[in-house]
Amino acid sequence: MEDQERAASRKALPIILIAAVVQGWVLYGLHLSIDHKHWPATDPAVLIGLYSIALLIPVSIQLLAEHIRKPLAARIVTLLAICLFYMGWHTGDTSPKEAADNPGFFMPLAVEMSVLWLLALPFLQARLDSGSWRLRYEALFATAWRNKIALAEAAVFTGALWLLLMLWQVLFKLLGIDFFRDLFREPVFIYPVTSIAFGLALHLIGSVERFTAIVLEQLLNVLKWLAIVAGVILALFTAALILKLPGLFATGQRAIGAAWLLWLVAVIVLLINAAYRDGNVERPYPRWIAISLRVVVPLTTIVALTALYALYVRTSRYGVTVERVWAFIVASAAVMYSIGYAIAACRRGRWMNDIARVNIVVALVMIGAIALALTPVLSPYRLAADSQAALVLVEESVDEKIRDSSLRYLRFNAGEYGRARLADLAKLEGHPRAAEIRKAAAAATAAKHEWEPLVRASPEERFAAMILFPAGASIDSALKQRVIALLNEKSSRTLTGQARERDEQAFGVFADLNGDTHDEFIFVDAQQAFFFEHRADQWIQAGTLTNDRGYAEGLAEDFASGSIGVREPRWKRLVIGKREYRVESTQSGAAPP
Repeated sequence: MEDQERAASRKALPIILIAAVVQGWVLYGLHLSIDHKHWPATDPAVLIGLYSIALLIPVSIQLLAEHIRKPLAARIVTLLAICLFYMGWHTGDTSPKEAADNPGFFMPLAVEMSVLWLLALPFLQARLDSGSWRLRYEALFATAWRNKIALAEAAVFTGALWLLLMLWQVLFKLLGIDFFRDLFREPVFIYPVTSIAFGLALHLIGSVERFTAIVLEQLLNVLKWLAIVAGVILALFTAALILKLPGLFATGQRAIGAAWLLWLVAVIVLLINAAYRDGNVERPYPRWIAISLRVVVPLTTIVALTALYALYVRTSRYGVTVERVWAFIVASAAVMYSIGYAIAACRRGRWMNDIARVNIVVALVMIGAIALALTPVLSPYRLAADSQAALVLVEESVDEKIRDSSLRYLRFNAGEYGRARLADLAKLEGHPRAAEIRKAAAAATAAKHEWEPLVRASPEERFAAMILFPAGASIDSALKQRVIALLNEKSSRTLTGQARERDEQAFGVFADLNGDTHDEFIFVDAQQAFFFEHRADQWIQAGTLTNDRGYAEGLAEDFASGSIGVREPRWKRLVIGKREYRVESTQSGAAPP
């Protein structure tokens, strides 16, 4: 048996090395295209498609090296390459234009493709091993865990090699030799060496099958005992959550973040699988622990459904986003896991015996869902664009902030689908608010920055809409010119990015601020106030006032109630020469009025 393994390993080594060398030089070539700004870097769709192949196909060949000479294996790798390229191409083609200048934007895509690849590869490997699509769970379990362990150990090996290379260049640098430091920084060295090191590590790990099995055994033995702690957390948290649920459903508000609920379900699923393994362990725990976990596991259903409801509440208010589409996919998987595990816990027989079937079904559903989400069929960008556009088109009066947020999302976050919907909104006819929506959509299309105000009232319009105190007060033409000039200045600062603010309702107050029996005029908006003093028959902008409570929530209500006045400071200012000292807080910590 060992001789056969050695022979298979020797045959696999050339394939692994060839795949590693090709991967390194392809990645270097893509790096050069980005560096020199030539094709395929000039076409984000093709670039992302090629990166998808370059990163995952060589590693797939390395993991399938012992089967790669089989015609079926070649067909599988070819089909996988076509699918990965198309998914990467579609995402690059539909992503926001600004994403081309921000490589970090595509990190979520890398995660999504990696998860899809990790889920699908064990099925393909098991098929090549068995020669049939009637796959045994034991084979799928062992292959999936072996892949993850091998990839993790290969990453550690590659990282350790680079640490040694860093030590190498530092030691020679001490002697005044910079050659190795400069060499190790060159992309022409980095890409091939990293790829070859990773491939060799996979070969070394794969050639010692028993070592991988021992690592897996130790890892699962440790993890399974953490399931007890996780079960206690689940029981206590679910009890507290149940007390909150009536208020959650009554108010329709999101009582808790869905992400943490989903993490809890994911941890429970992982640790229960560490105990169940491939189903051949009849008694993973002492009897009382096994029974306790059977009782606790069904509680995951409450947690998963609550997470799904929290997502629904958020989405019904603010619409679908790309992130929420993925969150719904994860939440749906969590619900399937929790219901399946609850049924398994309630059935008699070997401990949690139906987990195998649940795991296979959920894995296949997740493979299908992720694959479709990376195509137009279930594209998160398309679903988000349709949802946000529908939110803008709500016929009844909609919160202006939500409308503007939806338009910004279409412009900057929903990719080509969003821009297409925005173009449709800019030509909208036959809608009760068609003119308003067209104006806002045109402003969103012209926006250069995501947080730039979309529809700005002119200074004259803001002045005309200003509410004055006392009621019935009037503003003469000289003061009007000064206020409009101030509004023009504020608008200019906002449009050039020096300030970020909305066209909030403006207010004007006539009040005596300095005790000279003559009223000053104070222009008040959301966060600041500017006051003008009447001197020699003209109005002079004399200074600003700050709001010690931060953002002025409820300002309109305070104006409506007439709760407006002036207050003498409790502490006078200390003057030393040209310096003035103002008391900011007293010894007790209370700020003086």
